Amino acid sequence: MFTLSGIDKLYLVVEISGKTVPLAYKSTIVESLQSTTNELKIDTKGYDPRSLAVLINEKKVNDTTIVNIQLLIGEEVKRLGSNEKTFAITYQSMGHFLYNDGDDVEDLFEDTFDTMLAKFSEQYIEENKKITKVVINEENFASEMKYETNYDEAVKKSKKLEKNIMLVLVSNYCPWCRKFEQRVLLKEEVNTIIQKNYIPLIINKEKDPYPKEFDTGFTPIVHFLDFKTQKSYKNVIGYNNKDEFTYILKTDTQAQ
Repeated sequence: MFTLSGIDKLYLVVEISGKTVPLAYKSTIVESLQSTTNELKIDTKGYDPRSLAVLINEKKVNDTTIVNIQLLIGEEVKRLGSNEKTFAITYQSMGHFLYNDGDDVEDLFEDTFDTMLAKFSEQYIEENKKITKVVINEENFASEMKYETNYDEAVKKSKKLEKNIMLVLVSNYCPWCRKFEQRVLLKEEVNTIIQKNYIPLIINKEKDPYPKEFDTGFTPIVHFLDFKTQKSYKNVIGYNNKDEFTYILKTDTQAQ
């Protein structure tokens, strides 16, 4: 839902409410944000209507304090179909830690916030990579990668070989579908696992017939179907990078 592509300038904001995280931490948080944005080559000099904000609040539950941290990007955007503008959250990451009297709040805070910044950086780098060359285009992807394109034929093959189906649903004019094909499915180490454990099936939901129960409204989406029942026992919605998707494949205990 939240993307970081095309962001080249941000205005840094830090707000702390509550007593657990000292207000003095503001300068430390700003330094961490500045270091991260510098590494990513994001300009933070001067004011910009697009803000990268860290919001910290807390609530008490019995003797424990729950400290919530939000990392947000807010900016003015146009509403679809009109020139009306509104302020919207275009990125959001949330973390928290539990604090009890005697705990080291600095360590707890840094562990949580550093993890959030690391994820932010990883996503930013991944989404702002430039695709310099497409080796296999959309039209011949299935044939070159040995994916089935007919649902009924894939079911017959899966029953015969007793292998589960990996169904990839894509759509027209879907940039994340193309990125998923080129940056993830195209990789040899990923395709090796797929071909070994599944009957891979790719379907353009705007062109090809398939059971509508697999359509969640999002693309890309990957369903893993049991070869006996043709029921989805797991699905992966949206774009996942190579490492994330490889982990999903390797931890699928129902795969052959």
